[in-house]
Formats: sequence, C-alpha cells, structure tokens
Amino acid sequence: DEDSWIKEKKLLINSQDYGRDLTGVNNLRKKHKRLEAELASHEPAIQAVQEAGEKLADVSNLGVHEIEKRLKDLNQNWAELKQMASTRGRKLDESLAYQQFLAKVEEEEAWISEKQQLLGVEDYGDTMAAVQGLLKKHDAFETDFQAHRDRCNDIEEAGRRLVDEGNHHSEAVLQRCAQLTSKLETLAALAARRKARLIDNSAYLQF
Repeated sequence: DEDSWIKEKKLLINSQDYGRDLTGVNNLRKKHKRLEAELASHEPAIQAVQEAGEKLADVSNLGVHEIEKRLKDLNQNWAELKQMASTRGRKLDESLAYQQFLAKVEEEEAWISEKQQLLGVEDYGDTMAAVQGLLKKHDAFETDFQAHRDRCNDIEEAGRRLVDEGNHHSEAVLQRCAQLTSKLETLAALAARRKARLIDNSAYLQF
C-alpha cells in the first residue's frame, strides 16, 4: 500500500538528528542519499497507482468520488514526502558545512590554549644572553601568532558566510566566532605583557 510506504518514509525523514560531528553528519548524508535513490526508484510505482486509479474512475460510476479523493491524498502525500526529503538534504549539507567550520575553530582554539600556557611561564631570563634568547623566541611566536590571526579571520569570514546563507546552526556559529575573537584578544594581551616584562628585564640586567 503506497500510503503506508509514504508514511513510513516520512517518519524516517522527519528525524531532527543532523549529526553531532563530521563522521556523524557524513553517515547521515550517505543514509539520506540512499533514501533519495529509493524515492526516485519508487516514483514509477506511484505513477502506476495514479494511472490505474484514473482509469478506474473513467470506467466506473461507483465510488468515483472516493477514488478521486484517494488519488488526491496520494498526490499530496507524495509531494510532501519529496519536499521533506529535499529540506532534510539541505539541512544535512548545512550541518556538514557547520562541522567543517567547527573543526577549524577547535584547531585554532587548541593552538591558542597551548600558547597561553607557554606565555604564562614566569621565566624572563637571569642573564643578558638568556633574555636575548627569550626575546628571539618571543619574536618567532609573534610571527606565528600573526599567521594564526589571519587564519582566524578567514574562519570568522567563513562563519559570517554561513550565517548570511541562513545555515540552521547560525546561532552556534556566531557564538563560536565571538568566543574565538575573545580568546585571541586574551592571548594578544598575554603576549604584550610577556614582551614588556622581557624588555624590562633586559634593561634591568644592563645596569
């Protein structure tokens, strides 16, 4: 019975699970592609039922109204099912884009957190040579930091694009962008403080 087949597929497609990570999203997308293929291959069966119903309505005077109503319902349910499948497919694509964005954010946040710990070390060198060595290290860090800042700008730009496109994870995207900016600012403040202390220590040791 086509109606119950459609009902069963509607239940599957109605799932609000769009994956919690990249692997999850990719698995759900594969499942959905299989479902879309199943819908496409089922279309001829739906058409056959409709044609048979129309023929029956043409030759029979009995229950014509009932037949027409059943055909109309079938048509409507089939159209709804295809629409739901299309919406779910789009949302899964949006989830994939969101998870890819998230992976990049988390990579940068891990780098920031590692550098925060290094910048928090209270060693400013006890000889001129040691201070010079630490200043050189700090300059190398600042070059690296600039590259990561540029990367974070690109990530935030990608996030804004997701929001502009109406991605259904927009709220989470905006939160993660704000969080990333705030972590970068904290790191920049720590870096400036460490550099100032190294320079102070260098001046002190020169006396």
